[in-house]
Amino acid sequence: MTNNRTRVKGERVRLAVIGLGAMGQEHCATLHKVPEMQLAAVCDGYEPNATKVGALHSVPSFTDHRPLIRSRLCDAVLIATPHPVHYSVALDVLRAGIPLLCEKPLTERLSTAERLVQTAHRKDVPFAIMFQRRLEPAFAKAIAWVDSGALGTIRRTTLICPEFRTQAYYNSGSWRGTWAGEGGGVMINQAPHYLDLLLRLGGMPCEVYGRCETRLHKIEVEDVAEAMLRYQNGCSGYLSCSTNEPGPGHLLELVGDMGKLFIRDGVLRLFRFSEPVPEFTFRSPVVWSQPGCVEEKVELPTQDWGHFLIVQNFARHLLHGEPLVAPAGEGLKSLELAHAIWLSAQLGKAVRLPINRRAYDSFLAKKRKITT
Repeated sequence: MTNNRTRVKGERVRLAVIGLGAMGQEHCATLHKVPEMQLAAVCDGYEPNATKVGALHSVPSFTDHRPLIRSRLCDAVLIATPHPVHYSVALDVLRAGIPLLCEKPLTERLSTAERLVQTAHRKDVPFAIMFQRRLEPAFAKAIAWVDSGALGTIRRTTLICPEFRTQAYYNSGSWRGTWAGEGGGVMINQAPHYLDLLLRLGGMPCEVYGRCETRLHKIEVEDVAEAMLRYQNGCSGYLSCSTNEPGPGHLLELVGDMGKLFIRDGVLRLFRFSEPVPEFTFRSPVVWSQPGCVEEKVELPTQDWGHFLIVQNFARHLLHGEPLVAPAGEGLKSLELAHAIWLSAQLGKAVRLPINRRAYDSFLAKKRKITT
């Protein structure tokens, strides 16, 4: 939700964290950086974990989220369970009218993620997703620059996303790397942040032609995803996401009529053309010429960034009505793109967006039936 009215009275939001794996425990520690937040309770289905983390932070612990919801100990909830568990927990939280911040992805299926967003709108409950990379200085500057119109009409997008994982990583949990446990591979688990940034900066394509393969790891789901993208205005794009390729090498690139933007391993470069490309193309009488291209000086703030900034934004939204940086509805976009790439890979042809939700649900159900 993005309306600007306050939701919580007082100076701090009492937050409960559900899911106490590595990420959930990190979020518990992160809350100490956020003056507007107070850890009020924790919950995990594994009792020793819940008890340990509750004692560590001197807060009540639960092994079931439903008694936690009924306890009224919290003003808001942060979900950090494995993402296939998000849906049932999030639905209960939202139906109870409790504001929710959810780790990415919202769920493993677009259809269930949409139901959560629809429930939040129907109940008028604030709902956000943990897309903290939007606030990383280089990406925040790029977003502001694109939103200002500095690129003009975007003509090309490129995303290269190496997210290397060992086989030991996949072996560390029986749910990892499986259709039943994860509902997908690199696009669902490792690449959502960069998919989100690609879509936030370049918009949603209208058609994709994708290829998904398991090339290296002993897993069921894809460890490589590649796609050609086509946009409504004729713009084209390309993406490659992989858990086989070690970094460095993360690249996000956008080219427009009026400039270029590059983010390579977190380093941002911005270029402006002396005049729009279409105008120069037909105005210039010179055979071998091109518009002038000047690199802008980029000054970025040096402050810390990370999960705590999204948590703080969520708290300020509830306390003061500050607009959400990453409303949960934004999390639907990267899911739709990932699903479209998989459907295209299975069909061996281009797929139009928006996708048929039932077609993807049927595809996923068959994958899970075959591999379980």
